[in-house]
Amino acid sequence: MGDEERKGTIMIDLLTALTAAASLILALNIGANNSAAEMGPACGAGIRSRRQALILIAVFCTAGAVFAGNRVVETVGHKLLGEGTLAGNKTGALIILISAFSLMGAANLFRLPLSSAHAVVGATVGLGLYYAKFNTPVMINLLIWWVVTPLASLLFSYLLGRLLHQRARDLLNVRYGEQNIRRVLGWAITLSGCWMAFSAGSNSLAKALGPAVGAGVFTPTTAAVAGGLAMACGALLLGGRVIRTVGKEITPICPICAVLVELVAGSIVFSASRYGIPVSLAEIVTCSVIGFSCAANGVGKTSTNLHVRRILAFWPASPVIAGAFALGLRLLFN
Repeated sequence: MGDEERKGTIMIDLLTALTAAASLILALNIGANNSAAEMGPACGAGIRSRRQALILIAVFCTAGAVFAGNRVVETVGHKLLGEGTLAGNKTGALIILISAFSLMGAANLFRLPLSSAHAVVGATVGLGLYYAKFNTPVMINLLIWWVVTPLASLLFSYLLGRLLHQRARDLLNVRYGEQNIRRVLGWAITLSGCWMAFSAGSNSLAKALGPAVGAGVFTPTTAAVAGGLAMACGALLLGGRVIRTVGKEITPICPICAVLVELVAGSIVFSASRYGIPVSLAEIVTCSVIGFSCAANGVGKTSTNLHVRRILAFWPASPVIAGAFALGLRLLFN
């Protein structure tokens, strides 16, 4: 083997290692941001500790990725840029991942539950602009889902807060004692949290590992297992700050609301996964919490909440920032 061939092999190996590392770092950030946000309602209600949240994230996110994440991986890794664009393109996958986890890291720093879907898809579209190649119908479909899913989460949660929440509380108070109520709610919130974590794994983990799978760095099964562990580490190391924002600083969450938030958000996210759509778990959960806040405190008071205003201002800008960053990096690498 000549010197040039050896240099080429070393460069390919280096790109493979960097792409794998960037995928796992992004999964770690998603674990801190999105998966921590998914456990925010339960932690805010005082039912689940951070250690319990970590265990649920590790087990059920990995299960969701293995058993229900393939369609989202296919969308992110292959369909969004067209078949073959990312195949073997480790430089392109690395640029997507660097752009996305840089934005996710900034969100964690400022305690904002950022959409990983916005970050990854925005970066992918930015790379597509460089190649002048991305799948417009798929992108339009994604944008529709991105608008509909948080609005549906907010609306369903608002209606449940207005029509069901107080009735459920009254029923529990009549039929059970205080100690039994806490036991019943503890089981309910554990089951809803498991469903939520499974739904997160089917969607969020695929967004982190999709570009690397598309470039041939990971097999889908290896990506699911390694990424699930990375998300668990992210939730343990960095998740507490975002949990506090979602679980306590928007509105105080009672255990019944926490169960309803997780059921609503988990069902919406899992439905999107079945259609291969990468959606924002953080966005859907936060809108669900906002919906209950509107039902309990009124729309006017909720809309003036500083945390709500910061979140809603940052979300639309995130895909544009990620896309511009990815395009700039691609030009710089060139």
